[in-house]
Amino acid sequence: MKLICPNCGKEVEHEIVAYRQLKKGMEYTVKCNNCGYTYKKITKEDKMIDVKVIWSMGEKTEVKKITVFEDDIIGVDDELLVDGVPSLVTAVDSGGSRMKEAMAKDINAVWAKRFDKVIVKVSVNHGRKTTAHEIIATPDEEFYIGDIVDLNDIHAVISKIKSKDRFITRGGEIARNIVRIYAKEIR
Repeated sequence: MKLICPNCGKEVEHEIVAYRQLKKGMEYTVKCNNCGYTYKKITKEDKMIDVKVIWSMGEKTEVKKITVFEDDIIGVDDELLVDGVPSLVTAVDSGGSRMKEAMAKDINAVWAKRFDKVIVKVSVNHGRKTTAHEIIATPDEEFYIGDIVDLNDIHAVISKIKSKDRFITRGGEIARNIVRIYAKEIR
């Protein structure tokens, strides 16, 4: 096992001389391979717990559970796997109220949504008329001003992007941060 020796201060391999099981972990007697110093090292065994997840996939919502370490901190905008599917935490319920984050052992429920695909909303201007559309994209897919998007039978050029914190008129943004794309129809 590689540890920092309290005697010589170097991170080196240590030989395990003896060990014993404790109530919540292990106690090792280790010997530094650099200076020969022998000392005890206690490791705490982390406990795993199940946390209730209210999981949304579009219009469908299900109750699931995830297994995490009890000391893990889960917060809004964290990404985690629910049944092997990337998901984004949207809310954390702890102690009867909504929190930005909480320790897993204190959580009543986590609210999350499927995040392997996101819906990007698009407003397309057709002169005097504007229509709403949606694009299904991966969270890291990029959209740039000037890109042409195909929406069913309509082709449109992106003129502006509204992200979570600003309007973008030059450059681009990844799908996970986009609130709405504004585009003009190409004829």
